[in-house]
Amino acid sequence: MRLYLIRHADALPAGQNGIETDEARPLSTKGKQQCQALAGALHRAGVRFDLVLTSPLVRAQQTTEELFRHWQGPQPERQDCAPLASGERLKGLAEVVRALKQEAVALVGHEPDLSNLAVWLMGSRKARLDMAKAGVAALDCTDEPGKGDATLVWLVTPDWYAAVP
Repeated sequence: MRLYLIRHADALPAGQNGIETDEARPLSTKGKQQCQALAGALHRAGVRFDLVLTSPLVRAQQTTEELFRHWQGPQPERQDCAPLASGERLKGLAEVVRALKQEAVALVGHEPDLSNLAVWLMGSRKARLDMAKAGVAALDCTDEPGKGDATLVWLVTPDWYAAVP
């Protein structure tokens, strides 16, 4: 299985424009632009998803919506995934990943949860990985992903994929 971990794009801060909670933070204009650039970069790289699992938080939902709006090719299946909400336990997210049967799955979520999942899948909770907003990590996993059963294939940031034609 190829697993794509996508951190939500840039969002407005809580306390601005009437946004009262972290969960309600929408994408900024910059975040929407990041999603368009990300969709183009993934297309150029030949990336396709069978399934996209999305955190229930507004900024992750909007990241997925914006990616789909600019997606070239068939739309993948989309499902909300409560364990992708910011601050959820790694165990719950790991259970979701282990149950997946698709060939190519994207998880749209938050930091540090996605980085923690990535390093756990690669076999270490001590390793450090920081994903930029609208950044993507691609991992190749065994048939039943678990601790140490994944290899990091690539990790990109918006600055990198915006600079590559």
